[in-house]
Amino acid sequence: MTGGAQTLLRVLLSTVIAGGALAAQARETVQIQPGPVAPNYADVVAILDPQSAAIADAVASGVESGVLAKRDAKAIAAFYAAGGNQPVWIADGAFTPAALHLIARIKRAEEDGLDPADYALPWTEVGLYLDAREEKIARAELQLSQAVALYARHAYSGRVTPSEVSSNFDYKLNPPAAGDVLSLVSASADPVATLEAYNPPQPEFAALRAELARLRSAEAEVALEPVVPEGALLKPGMNDSRVPVLRERLQLASVSVDPDLYDEVLVDAVKGFQASAGLRTDGIVGKNTVSALNRRAADPVETILLNMERWRWMPRHLGDFYVRVNIPDYTVELYRDGEVFYSTRVVVGKVGSQTPLFSDEMEHVVVNPYWNVPASIVRNEMLPSIRSGGGLRGYEVFAKVRGKFRAVDPRSVNWRKVDARSIQVRQPPGARNALGEVKFLFPNHHDVYLHDTPSKSLFERDVRAYSHGCVRVMNPWDFAEALLSNTDQVSAAALRKQVGGGESWVNLDRHIPVHITYFTAWVDAGGQLQVRDDIYDHDKRLGAALDRS
Repeated sequence: MTGGAQTLLRVLLSTVIAGGALAAQARETVQIQPGPVAPNYADVVAILDPQSAAIADAVASGVESGVLAKRDAKAIAAFYAAGGNQPVWIADGAFTPAALHLIARIKRAEEDGLDPADYALPWTEVGLYLDAREEKIARAELQLSQAVALYARHAYSGRVTPSEVSSNFDYKLNPPAAGDVLSLVSASADPVATLEAYNPPQPEFAALRAELARLRSAEAEVALEPVVPEGALLKPGMNDSRVPVLRERLQLASVSVDPDLYDEVLVDAVKGFQASAGLRTDGIVGKNTVSALNRRAADPVETILLNMERWRWMPRHLGDFYVRVNIPDYTVELYRDGEVFYSTRVVVGKVGSQTPLFSDEMEHVVVNPYWNVPASIVRNEMLPSIRSGGGLRGYEVFAKVRGKFRAVDPRSVNWRKVDARSIQVRQPPGARNALGEVKFLFPNHHDVYLHDTPSKSLFERDVRAYSHGCVRVMNPWDFAEALLSNTDQVSAAALRKQVGGGESWVNLDRHIPVHITYFTAWVDAGGQLQVRDDIYDHDKRLGAALDRS
């Protein structure tokens, strides 16, 4: 016990004793029979326990001293106050075995795609040598609590705020409170497992973590694949000096006779690769195939880390039955009990009108939909076209008349002076309707949804970023059949019979989770790492944000 504490204890005890004597004297004077009195020893206990007093002092000055983060200080103070400012990681002046295991685990944060340098960990041997003062032990106690709380927050919801990276990231994060983390971890029979559980539970995240470990191993470092040079279009039967590199890249044996011939064996291997990369399986080696081959040859560790960060923004439970669009892969998939049971191609937003990233629930299926043309398209595309001599055939126009939108003859509108905000344009159902025969609605403030399209040729392209933000589905009725297989409310066949009539809505009794995602790296069902182009530069911006964090 320090000298100051001993002096204060003597003063306090003398005050208690003196107060008791005075009280007894007063009772004798007024002749009142004393009743049972519960003494208040709170201050005495606090002084008798210098370690808890030191923790209280350390908590009070935690932000100023740099031990506690400002956003966590209040919650950590409340956690310790609730436990009488008793240490939870230190016993008998040294870290407990559980605390040492936690420190060791946080030091391996790189395994989870996090940066160990973000966590200021205490010296593990504090209290074991000469410097065993209560103040030092209290500081070490709080350092570990702050590291545990920060690791849990990073593991659970990421190191950066999505909206600060891009306005198209519309994820609702709910990071764990520091006090809740400390309560759970410190009370757990297995604190390390409890802390690790803050990482995303999805198997896709676990697969990326395993691939990250493999790539960082010594064996992977020497397994660099050759880069395929760019060049003219390579078709089956042609001779090209890049053929031996292609053979090595696709792990085929070299040939001694006509080694530059692009033969059938290599063509089949290229087609297999194209299928795995989501490209047209035509066996022709063009710029997209070469680009995909070389993405695999480059070091993908950074890309994996960025995608692990994005998994932390996703809902913890995606649903037992759900829809997932992956923008860089240009696909929509349906999942049942964690397995893909349907997949088809999609067209997504172009770079200038990107499809936003968010999660919602599908509530409606609409047959023969109207297309209410967004004001931005009216302003930026339709009005300039009309003013330069283009027509507006096949559309209905509504204008504000006495404060309400009413149908008007398009010929009555002065298109050279009209403000896009004062009119509405709608395309009725029909063969030319931009939404095709059916759309799938999950109401959101982005006004984005999945729909059919009369422009089928775009689905044959490898790069399919051409829409105004919505997601066009290649096989909408096959998709509808798979989507409605989880309900007996209505069938896709029954809906398809309505094509050609008026607009018809089906309000789904059971809403279906929809996740619009952006993953440029994942491990496929065969255990192979898949990498896609960063079409919106989200990887680039996220990497810069992580470097700044």
